[in-house]
Amino acid sequence: MVVGALLGVGLGGAWWATREIIASGRVCSTDDWDCLAMALFAIPVSLVVGVVLAWLLLRAVREERALSMAAVGVTITAVLTFMTLWVEVPASGLVAGALGFMIAAPVTARHDVRHTATHD
Repeated sequence: MVVGALLGVGLGGAWWATREIIASGRVCSTDDWDCLAMALFAIPVSLVVGVVLAWLLLRAVREERALSMAAVGVTITAVLTFMTLWVEVPASGLVAGALGFMIAAPVTARHDVRHTATHD
């Protein structure tokens, strides 16, 4: 869970920085909705890049279900990040990233069901 939280903070920080760069108009023109177009293009690209990076890092630390944790963690992080667009939360990307991967850890963990399974 700690590895996931640290990974989430890193990915959340990267998205937060990307969002701030786009919003500032440094990589796009604020005329003609160029920054909105850049942000709409950056969202799916960052989701795919986030899943791939998270998968590689989780696999490097020998996480048992690296791909599922990466996909679920990035998805939950994205949902939490979008929820903070309407409510101002300082460092929202960092908080959303940490929470997203902390929630993904138990959700994607292997659960032993022998004690709840019925025997025929």
